[in-house]
Amino acid sequence: MATLHLTRTIHALTPNYVSRFRCIGAECKDNCCTGWHISLDKKTFNSYRQSKHPELRAAFDKGLQREPSENGDRLYGRIALSDKDGTCPLMQGGLCGVQKHMDESHLSNTCFTYPRVSADFGGQMQQALQLSCPEAARLALLAPDAFEFTETTVAVRPDDLVVARPREGFPEQLMHDVRIFCLQLMRSQGLELWQRLAMLGVFCERLTALERDSAAAARLIDSFTSLLESGSALDALQGLQPDHEAQALVFATIWGGLAGPAGTAHERAVLASVAANLGADPHTGNAPVADVLAAYATGVRRLPLALEAAPHLLDHYILNEMFTHLFPFGRGSAYDSYLELVSRFGLLRMMLAARCASEGPLPDADALVETVQVFYRRFRHNTGFARRVNDALKNSGWNSLDKLYGFLRH
Repeated sequence: MATLHLTRTIHALTPNYVSRFRCIGAECKDNCCTGWHISLDKKTFNSYRQSKHPELRAAFDKGLQREPSENGDRLYGRIALSDKDGTCPLMQGGLCGVQKHMDESHLSNTCFTYPRVSADFGGQMQQALQLSCPEAARLALLAPDAFEFTETTVAVRPDDLVVARPREGFPEQLMHDVRIFCLQLMRSQGLELWQRLAMLGVFCERLTALERDSAAAARLIDSFTSLLESGSALDALQGLQPDHEAQALVFATIWGGLAGPAGTAHERAVLASVAANLGADPHTGNAPVADVLAAYATGVRRLPLALEAAPHLLDHYILNEMFTHLFPFGRGSAYDSYLELVSRFGLLRMMLAARCASEGPLPDADALVETVQVFYRRFRHNTGFARRVNDALKNSGWNSLDKLYGFLRH
């Protein structure tokens, strides 16, 4: 069978957990072939449409659907999921029929790439994994050395390589230096996670103000490096206190606006547990304020005990977000990227706290990981999430650093 899509082998910087990843196929408890819109690029769509393969033709004829023409060649079509159970009609015995009967080159770009995210950042190739994949989440969040970095060879499709463009006033080398500093800050020893996030916020706020002044931005990195090395950064943070009421109210508002029917049985089970422990309606996400506050206070108090079973979970979640999505050079300014990072962190922490809010046994490491995985699947892939979160923070007046500090400490 002729090759459909060509791949390219590149040397890429990856966290350790990436090289350990293997799709576990039918053993996956929340697989990527169920409950999700499966996009097809034009080349794959036309290949499937023209295929006469006896094992797949019926599924191709029934399942292929065109997307609106304005979506372009990357999102040219899709596969309609089964009405019965929301699975891809090409699944056969828990495995992909295309991979089984054709070959990997005939997978769509979406199916070949997921959960990998490959990027070219100023000539430095990199690859990480999206934590909506249960196996990727397990490997990234639990292994102590998951975020030691190494260079390895990876296969990519050129069409799915994210290419970072230089910003005006920010030469490529300075962008590299900023990214390295931010990652090193979040790996600093001797500072709690909330303290590192607080310092990261100050850095991003000041960096945004210096966006067209590369010399001043370089000096900013040096000054923050000195703060970390001297330990004086701690002095300014010691007096900050958590605001659990604000944390609960703002993120419960965001949760209420996003909760609803989920795509898979696994998702529904985890989200139902979160909603029930917050005292929320499982369908609308709405809950009496007093119930939310009481549940969150209990859960956030017990969460550190639960995290003893997965001590790297929150740190590794943050590092994965930052590395995968080229922080702080995502959408908008450095401070916009920071707001997205901490708002997602806040909502995830609320979900983790909710899993700890019942009076029963604390969730084990597997339950904590599945909470991150469902959060990621439910909200990280939601294109409207960042806008909704930013609107909620702005409308409540909590998008300024002085108030955000109350969100960070738990």
